[in-house]
Amino acid sequence: MGSAVTELLIGMVGDLLIDRDQPDEPLAPALPLLNTPDIMFGNLEACFTDDPHPSPSGATPLYPGSHNLDAFVRAGFDVLSLANNHMVDAGHAAMLDNIARLRSQGVHTAGAGANLTAARETAFVTAKGLTTGFVARASVFPMGYEARSNVPGIAPLRAYDLWRPFLDNYYIPGVPPRAQTVPDDGDLSNLASDLSDARSRADLVVASYHWGDMLRPFHLSDHERRTAYWSIDNGADLVVGHHHHALRGIEWYHGKPIFYGLGHFVFDARLEVSEEAKAMIGTDPESFGIFPRDGWPLLPTHPDTRMTIFAYARADAEGVRDIGFVPCRLRPDGRIEPVQRDSAEGQEVIAYVERCNTSQGLNARLTTDDATDLAGWSTVRVVPR
Repeated sequence: MGSAVTELLIGMVGDLLIDRDQPDEPLAPALPLLNTPDIMFGNLEACFTDDPHPSPSGATPLYPGSHNLDAFVRAGFDVLSLANNHMVDAGHAAMLDNIARLRSQGVHTAGAGANLTAARETAFVTAKGLTTGFVARASVFPMGYEARSNVPGIAPLRAYDLWRPFLDNYYIPGVPPRAQTVPDDGDLSNLASDLSDARSRADLVVASYHWGDMLRPFHLSDHERRTAYWSIDNGADLVVGHHHHALRGIEWYHGKPIFYGLGHFVFDARLEVSEEAKAMIGTDPESFGIFPRDGWPLLPTHPDTRMTIFAYARADAEGVRDIGFVPCRLRPDGRIEPVQRDSAEGQEVIAYVERCNTSQGLNARLTTDDATDLAGWSTVRVVPR
């Protein structure tokens, strides 16, 4: 473990997916920002291969050509979570090949592997004399994608739904019930062990989760809140969530920050939505389902998902001291651009994050007091109320 008294800057973005002939194009406007942190983290939302063996349970499979993968290396990512609902879309061999290719080029991975033991492994990254451990899990994924003792896959953190009446002790036939989730005992026990191990070996521990309900804006499930708090109680210094595509709120718990959902950062979604998926999510233009949107050929998602953030955390050996973000916007051609905080586009992103927080009763507030620039872009700090 590091002993130097120094500040570490961790950069964080949500889902990453590139599928084009020139894969460096979409990240190019953000390169100065991506190259600023000491450690750059993101969620790699697909497996990249020219030889896919599609999973039978993947409803909306994603597997861009293999030449796209190295764009994330060139962009400066240091650690990538692979624990998500598309990592096994192209089969086990492709997933394992991606892990090997990334690691051979110096990019750490977490959340997937040749068996459950490998998938659970923490990614330890050392920078500025401090070691940070990244623990990654997926709660949202097709059945069969989870790694087992002798089967490749992703590291799971499953939970099971229970249904309660809309009002306790009241009969209201036909009214939608309330969902309540219960964590899988085995997955939770494994996670507790891995967080404890990471805590003993690292100065800082980051817990990354692929979770949540992408079909409802702003909403946080009981699973997300419970797991975030539990993770901090069990050793995490910072919790980072993704999967929703649209942003989610931010809060502090016992002096440690939680980013519930970073949205996606770049997302070239060239996919054909199955009839089964259409039936599940619908095609209402105002819905958060995935289907073609006029003028946005690479982003078949709700207009809210065109707003995102580049999140940061400043930390030292004692923990995370400051968090915030740079507002960003996706363009119709799929490029991701940071925008200035005081611009009209920047203000729209900030207002959206504020609504994420207030709608869910989170305890953080946004401020520009003592905010600094990152690579020339103005930031917004997130502090406890």
